[in-house]
Amino acid sequence: MLIREFVPGDTAAVCKVVERSLGENYAPSLYMTVHNLWPQGFLVLEGEDGVIGFVASVASTPKVARVLMLAVDPGHRNMSGGSMLMDALCSNCIATDIDTVVLEVRKSNAKAKLFYERLGFAVTGEIERFYTNGEDAYKMSRSLLA
Repeated sequence: MLIREFVPGDTAAVCKVVERSLGENYAPSLYMTVHNLWPQGFLVLEGEDGVIGFVASVASTPKVARVLMLAVDPGHRNMSGGSMLMDALCSNCIATDIDTVVLEVRKSNAKAKLFYERLGFAVTGEIERFYTNGEDAYKMSRSLLA
C-alpha cells in the first residue's frame, strides 16, 4: 500500500470509497475544494486496485488541522490502512508547524472511537445533532507536541 497526496484524477475513486464506506454521496466539487484548501491534508491510500482509502483534512487555524473524513474501503479494512493514513497526515502536520489534530466521530461508532483512541486521540467534548441524521458526535483531539 502506498500513501500519496490526492490529485484531481482521484475524485471518482474517492467518491466510490465514500459511498461504499460511509454510505454518503457528496458532490465531486467538494473534494476539489478540500484539496485546494490544504493539499498536504488530503491523502489517498493506494492498493493494487487503485485508491482504497483516504483522509481529507483542512488547516482550520495556523496550529490546528481538522479531519473532515477518513475512509477505507470495507474490503480493505483491518490491514493498517487507516493508521497509515493518519500517521502520514500527522507527519504532514508536524512538517507544516501544525501541532494539534481534531476530528468528530459518531457517538454510535464505538469501533471508530477506539481506533482514534489507539492513535492517541482523546474525547474533548460532545456535539449534539452534529450529523445530518441528527446523531450526536464526540469531538476528539490529539496533540502532536513531543
